[in-house]
Amino acid sequence: MVLKHAQAAILATILPIAAHAETLPGLRAGLAGREVAVTGHIGAGLDIGDDEALSFRDAEGNVYPVIFDAGRTARKSLEGCKFAMFGGGSPCAMQGKAEIELDGSRLRLIIYEVAKIDPPAPLG
Repeated sequence: MVLKHAQAAILATILPIAAHAETLPGLRAGLAGREVAVTGHIGAGLDIGDDEALSFRDAEGNVYPVIFDAGRTARKSLEGCKFAMFGGGSPCAMQGKAEIELDGSRLRLIIYEVAKIDPPAPLG
């Protein structure tokens, strides 16, 4: 099986940590705070409790909650970027950098740098 780019990037991040972590807390400590390149789609609309909460979807379809900390100008570029709850929508394609944050067993992305945000477009 050929790994896709995002899967390979996450594995490259986790494998060195896993090799040195003998316990789950050790693994968590090694993963939290790591910085990764992200490529995929970003938008609101997937959090039932908060219409404006952002989510990031990678090329494999994995969805992560987002804290967007890339500045006011980048935030304004996200206007109109929305996922539809049951597929589709018009999110924005995005490339940038994020820090991994662990919240219990949930991985969250803190997007702190944006290289590119495209206008909202239907997912195809």
